[in-house]
Amino acid sequence: MKKIMTLIALILSVVIVSACNGNGGVGEVKTIVIDGGGDIGNFNTTPLMTPSEANPFPYNTLEVLAREWEKLNPKYKIEINKTSSNGDRAILVPQLNNKTAPDITYQNGTVVNMDLGKDYYVVLNEYLNKPNKYVSGNKAWKDLYIPEELAQNMASDGNYYTITLEKVPVGIMYNKAILAEAGITEVPQTYAAFLQALSDIKTKTNKEAYTTTYTWYDIVLESSMFSDILPLADVLTVNGKVDTEEFVRAYEKGIWNPTLNALGSGASLVDNRYYEYIKVTKMKTDFYPENWQSYDAHTNFVNGNLAMVEVTGREIRKLSINKNIDFEWGVMPYPDLTTATTPYAYSPSIRGVAGLATPWFITNSAVEKGTVEGAVDFLMFLTAPQNNNRLIGDLKGGIPLNPDAETAIAPYLQDLLDIYTQDKATVSAGQRVYWGSVNSWAMLGYAYNTAFIKSLQDIDNGVKTEEEVAKSLAQTIKNTIQALKIENQYDESKW
Repeated sequence: MKKIMTLIALILSVVIVSACNGNGGVGEVKTIVIDGGGDIGNFNTTPLMTPSEANPFPYNTLEVLAREWEKLNPKYKIEINKTSSNGDRAILVPQLNNKTAPDITYQNGTVVNMDLGKDYYVVLNEYLNKPNKYVSGNKAWKDLYIPEELAQNMASDGNYYTITLEKVPVGIMYNKAILAEAGITEVPQTYAAFLQALSDIKTKTNKEAYTTTYTWYDIVLESSMFSDILPLADVLTVNGKVDTEEFVRAYEKGIWNPTLNALGSGASLVDNRYYEYIKVTKMKTDFYPENWQSYDAHTNFVNGNLAMVEVTGREIRKLSINKNIDFEWGVMPYPDLTTATTPYAYSPSIRGVAGLATPWFITNSAVEKGTVEGAVDFLMFLTAPQNNNRLIGDLKGGIPLNPDAETAIAPYLQDLLDIYTQDKATVSAGQRVYWGSVNSWAMLGYAYNTAFIKSLQDIDNGVKTEEEVAKSLAQTIKNTIQALKIENQYDESKW
């Protein structure tokens, strides 16, 4: 009897040790590691929760939500990294190659097409079509997103590899005193009025008129100038946005033709709408400060030397608490492009919000560790409105996925949210389109995205003319289209 009892005790001890070591025992708890990076601000827990100059936005909401989720899912533990790699490829790519990356990691969404075929990330299509159990009555997780905005997450192979957590507010921050000095009594509503306002600031004040840290306005302008092709181009996955394959199809069928009269020795660029688009984007850069690429836009805005600067919620949050600002400021949406500027002005973009932000990927590490299902479930939890409102609202830089009257967002974002809500109601009537509905340099891959931005900078720096850029980009687009066809092997019979 004593031997039997000893044997039983030995077996029990092995089972307990095995469970504690995570070797598949009954009590195994799997750890999901998260990089809490974000587009607007990081979601990592701050060391202190007391506001101060050094810690103006104390935050621990992701951690609080993680603990709440763990109680509902005791087989998992959430571990949030103390700092984020912030999408640094030098850090992440070796980790992804070695399957040692966080189970859930933040990266800029533009990398997804660059990483196709490497098995870095989990395909999420199947999960997006399943109900989100944390949302009463939900039939498909994807229904928490506006289809036209969710389409921004689609990779060129038609798959979804990211879950985005918030909407990104975007607009132009302006110094009310400088506008008043220039005789501008109301914020411009059209692109033509915007250009006139910039001219007035340049000629009537001793201040700089305008600059940006990224080409967000160019996205708005392209969608406005090509939104008329949506009925003919957005036909394979009808969602109010021309995706990668639809761009390739539209090019092949002549619906979208940036190479028109742009190639060959006798190129004239006559009737080339893409050339017109480039010219329209450059109209505003005539008012940039000299040496604008080394110009510290935010510091000069704070010091009252700059009238207008393009911003997202990240910049608005940062500037809103700057104690060196001794003037009244406001945030306005991008003025609409109209036929007063170009005959190619069609339905403008909705204002106030630039679609979805903070893409989180489930990595091959989760596959290796067997935590994919838990990672998906946690992301479902975070995107459920009752949790997402807290996750995003507490960070004070972004707008939750589905804000309602009870959602608390930063007051300096409210005007942009109101404009977005107003504009969103007009999309179905064809009066407006969603952000980035026709945005070639976002959809044609990372290499073309880089080439486009560099080419526009070449114009500003006097390295190339608008004509030269239009012709070189036309050739690049032609080559890119052919490469995409080879890489993705599209079924053209469906075109």
